[in-house]
Amino acid sequence: MPAIFVLIIIPLLFYILIPAAGAFRVRKIWRLFRTKMIDSSFFPICDYKDIIASQSEGYYRFFGEIEAVQSDGYIWVKNSSITMSVKMKHCHIYMIPSEKKRNSQMPIKLPWNRVFSIAEGTAIYISGEVIVENGRVAFSGTRKDPLTVILYDGEIKTLLERSISCGRQKNEYWNFLTPWSIASGGIISLLLLDMMIKASVSSSILIFGIIVSSLPIIPFIPPGLLFFYLYSNMWKKGRLCRSDRDLVSLPLRFEERNIIDSSYVHIKFNDENPVFPVIGEYTVRKVQFDKKVISDDTLWNNSVFGKLVSLKDGRWLCAPNDPMKEFLMIKDDPYVLIQKSNKKAFRFEVLSLISFFLAMSMNIVIFVQVIKVFM
Repeated sequence: MPAIFVLIIIPLLFYILIPAAGAFRVRKIWRLFRTKMIDSSFFPICDYKDIIASQSEGYYRFFGEIEAVQSDGYIWVKNSSITMSVKMKHCHIYMIPSEKKRNSQMPIKLPWNRVFSIAEGTAIYISGEVIVENGRVAFSGTRKDPLTVILYDGEIKTLLERSISCGRQKNEYWNFLTPWSIASGGIISLLLLDMMIKASVSSSILIFGIIVSSLPIIPFIPPGLLFFYLYSNMWKKGRLCRSDRDLVSLPLRFEERNIIDSSYVHIKFNDENPVFPVIGEYTVRKVQFDKKVISDDTLWNNSVFGKLVSLKDGRWLCAPNDPMKEFLMIKDDPYVLIQKSNKKAFRFEVLSLISFFLAMSMNIVIFVQVIKVFM
């Protein structure tokens, strides 16, 4: 095969196609993680009546802490009302970043043997199937339907929010396949370059070979490094916009699935529906990079999600008992904000790719002129 065709195939295969395949894979993995977390929020919470007294099998979720780790593949977890065992043979274990780091870090996936080094008393969240096995009630997953186990610190009421916000790849291009693919492409291109030098190929093909073998480092050389920084910054902003979209969608999950939950309502404040009384501390959610300014001290034209209660002086919205049901105010119409976030995420991702192309193009042009000087 002519050297020129090999030089074209190397960057296409090792620097584009293989990393792209990994990018689609990790995006799917993290999308599945977020979906399972949202699905689990509909499961009933383990309580003494269902789990211990009635031994009811089914899908549940548990909030508590690690009590003990056994050598036979089980752990014991507890909270203020019950103690349960968890069969860890088929489970996905994650460590969720703290509130301050949720936009800069991803969840860490842990192997089962790492749990032995986790201290007793560590906060834990478990969702999945509960079965009765040999008279013992336990969480137990399968290969096709593993348990989801979350280790975390911080407030329990922000666990779902943090999981959805940070549960995505920081940069899909840089995934589990990318380092091996780039290293393989670089080694193969260097070997090919050595063969081309010994074969005394034409100067134009030799220059092409030098460029291909240098592609992994070209973006990091000035002046293209400035555009590479812009690429990284724009991609980060696109990730934040996708996070905004998912967080705004989160409290709408009941409406989207046509689930009527009397303990969690969505009240829209507008001209036809005057301001509803709200009691207690709620979270205010806005999207980032939005030019529209909405005052924080007004409820007008906003949406509030919470529990509706009747008091002596009327009906009020307050914090739900379920920690995965946020007591939340969303600035502006949430469906409008979702569309805005989608558009902004797409715009930032396009700008990031343009910046990367400019970084490569500028440095390649300069690199070629430098090579010609020394040849």
